[in-house]
Amino acid sequence: MISLRELSDKLKSERTLALFCHIRPDGDSIGSALALSLALKNLGKRVDVFCDDQIPSRFFFLNEPKNIKNTIDFSEYSAFVAIDCGDINRLGSFAHEFSKCKNTYNIDHHISNDKYAKVNYVVDNASNCENIYALLIEMGVEITQDIANHLMLGIMTDTGGFKHKNVTAQTLAVASQLKEKGADINSIYYHMFTAQTKARAKLFGVVMSKIRYFHDDRLAVATVTKEDIEKCGAKPDETEGFIDFIMGIDCIEVGACIMEIGKDKYKISFRSKGANVNAVAGTFGGGGHILASGCQIQGEYEEVVDKVAFAVKRELID
Repeated sequence: MISLRELSDKLKSERTLALFCHIRPDGDSIGSALALSLALKNLGKRVDVFCDDQIPSRFFFLNEPKNIKNTIDFSEYSAFVAIDCGDINRLGSFAHEFSKCKNTYNIDHHISNDKYAKVNYVVDNASNCENIYALLIEMGVEITQDIANHLMLGIMTDTGGFKHKNVTAQTLAVASQLKEKGADINSIYYHMFTAQTKARAKLFGVVMSKIRYFHDDRLAVATVTKEDIEKCGAKPDETEGFIDFIMGIDCIEVGACIMEIGKDKYKISFRSKGANVNAVAGTFGGGGHILASGCQIQGEYEEVVDKVAFAVKRELID
C-alpha cells in the first residue's frame, strides 16, 4: 500500500480529478470527497465530485453537497479517486468505467477493502474523514472552515455523534482541531441526528413496532418495507439512524436493519456491541467494519431473515 507522503505527492501532481462517493451516500463519503475536493481546488486543480445516487436533502444545510454530479464524461479527467468505497461495486454504475481507467485511486477506511485501484490508501480509522484530514495536513493545504465542516460531518456521522466504540483518542483530537478551524458541531449534530420530517417520524414508529428478536433476545431485526415507506409518505434515505435505536435495547448484542430495495432484494445494515458483523456481512459478499457492516441479499423475505439470523448466531460471543 502507498504511504501518506506518496499519496500526497501523487495527488498534487494531478491536474484534473474526478472524485466518487459511494452509492447510498452517507456523511463520511460525502464529507471525505467534498473536503478533498475543496483542498485540491485550492491548489489549483480542476475537480468534480460524482455519485451514482441522489444526495439526500438532509445534507444540503452545507452548500457543497448540492454540487455533486451524477453523470460523468470520463474522457474529461486524468485521475479518478474512489472515496470511502470498500469495494468497486460501491461505485454503482461508474464501477465498470472506473475499472478500465489507468490512473485510479482508492482512499478508504474499511477493513474489508480489497485494494481494487491502481493506487490504494486504506487505513482503519473510525471515519474516512480522519484519513482525509491526515492527507490534507501532509499536503500542506489550509483547513478552511468549509473543509473543517465537511470533515466533521464525516467523523460525526460514522461515530454516531462520538458515541460508537470506534471512537479513538485520535478521533477526538482531529475533531478538536477541526472545531478550532470553525467546524459547527451543533449544526451538524442537529441536521444529522435530531431534525426529521413528520413522515420519517411516522415511519420510525411503524418499523420499531415490528422489531423481531432471535437467539434469546441477543439479535434484533427491524424491517423497512417499500410499502411502509410509501404509506408513511417517507423517502428511502430517511431510515438513517434506525439501527442505532435497536442498539440501545439493553439485551441486544447485534442489530440488523433489513430494507427492501426491490422485488426479493434486501439491503442489510449490521451493528454490534462485540460480535464480528464484518464476518456476517462477508458471508453474503458485503463487508465494512468489525462492529458495523452491511450487505445485500436476494430471496424471499423470511428466507433472508433466516439467513441473517443463522449467520449472526455463528458470530455471537458466548
